[in-house]
Amino acid sequence: MCDTIVIGNDFSSLIAALVTARSGKRTVLISEGHIPDFYAESGYVFDIDPFPWTGSDPGGLLRRLLSETDTNLMDRLEIHPLDSPLQVIFPEHRIDLYNRIELLSDELKREFAIDSEKTINFYESIIQKRKVIASLIEKTPYVRPETFREYLGYIFHVPAFLWNRTGLSNNLKCIRNNSLLKKIFDAEILLLSNLCVDGATPLSSAYILSLLLNGFHYYSGGKHHLIEELKKKFIELGGTIFGECSILRLNIKEEIKADIIVDEEAFVINSKNVIISTKWEQFKHVILKDKRFSKFANKYINVESLYFPFTIHMGLCDRGLPEQMAEYVMIISDEKEPLANGNLVFLETSLREDTGRAPSGKRAMSATILLNESPLSLSDEDLKEISKNILIKIEGFLPFFRESFEFMNIDSSIDISRKYQEVINQKYTTRKKSILGISPLSNKTPVKNVFLTGGMLFAGLGFDGEVISGLNAANMAMGGN
Repeated sequence: MCDTIVIGNDFSSLIAALVTARSGKRTVLISEGHIPDFYAESGYVFDIDPFPWTGSDPGGLLRRLLSETDTNLMDRLEIHPLDSPLQVIFPEHRIDLYNRIELLSDELKREFAIDSEKTINFYESIIQKRKVIASLIEKTPYVRPETFREYLGYIFHVPAFLWNRTGLSNNLKCIRNNSLLKKIFDAEILLLSNLCVDGATPLSSAYILSLLLNGFHYYSGGKHHLIEELKKKFIELGGTIFGECSILRLNIKEEIKADIIVDEEAFVINSKNVIISTKWEQFKHVILKDKRFSKFANKYINVESLYFPFTIHMGLCDRGLPEQMAEYVMIISDEKEPLANGNLVFLETSLREDTGRAPSGKRAMSATILLNESPLSLSDEDLKEISKNILIKIEGFLPFFRESFEFMNIDSSIDISRKYQEVINQKYTTRKKSILGISPLSNKTPVKNVFLTGGMLFAGLGFDGEVISGLNAANMAMGGN
């Protein structure tokens, strides 16, 4: 018997379990299947999620959570701020997107002859609009109004939201006259947000564009060290993890009952509440087919997966990479073509001499694109052809790329990209447009003891949204506001 069961392999499920256990509740985290937290082969270690994890800056959401959970946790992890958080490469341009407005404005002036004052005003405006979102989350963490009183409060703030969104659109129009700069902003939003919105720019875009100014951080040895530390802390707090298991049945009544198999041994877990990740493989079967969740199901079908990440993993000789190449790089092959399906290649490369991720003198590199179809629905031949095209595009910008090759296993990369669709976030879209563009779905369900977590719920805030989703699910399960 426990207070809360959490089901999911993703980061938001771990956050939900950790926060619940931290509050003294007996918590069980169930992670189905065999899904390791990293991929290692031939001396190279790769992050499963290659995209930047935001919120590690002083005052950032993730850092605050880690410090509150364990005051010594940050000391045990080697997290380094990156000098140039993000680099963008076009066929004839290379732009360093610095986290200092002065350096960033100088860079854009150098490449595109954009007046520095205009750039500074733009980013200062972005920061102000980010504060609107941050204040909203601080005061109403669930964002979506659930009660009559919350609806009244939301309506009261709508004029301010509209005014700020109009200001954001005007700011973007002024600076987006340059087609390459427009492409950079579009790529930045696509990379860091998990919600793709057509039409009017939602206010959450200001939040996403401002993340760069907080800087990105690098996890020495890999992000899995953070995951391992959080799991250790969860167990120290009295939590129990059932990994590499199978859920035979989840019975949702006044009391939650989960029948699971671990190492061919059967267990029955009873609980007052359950938190379920929307990324759980059986989510649609268990939740959407239950008539009690019909109202939620109607909202869920309005959210669709638009793009799916596909990653190939490589080991390279450091001497073959440019000295000035950043750890996070966006390669855009054609400024006139859409970014998905290979036009945007995102490179994540280990730091020089991070021997926790690559042998001395070598570096681990992940190359990720966003596909219109899931790797689960594409054949091995299709994905091998896609992999070949990724390599061709990288080689077009890194002339000594082939000569520096040390390791690559395309079959393993294909297998990982399929297996981890349940862990990393896809890019979602919704039929209903929103002023804020933050939360397509609520953590609440029509059943009082069932709550949801997952990056889908706060897709408009990217990785920060995944953390917020886990926090909210835990608070709801504990009956808090």
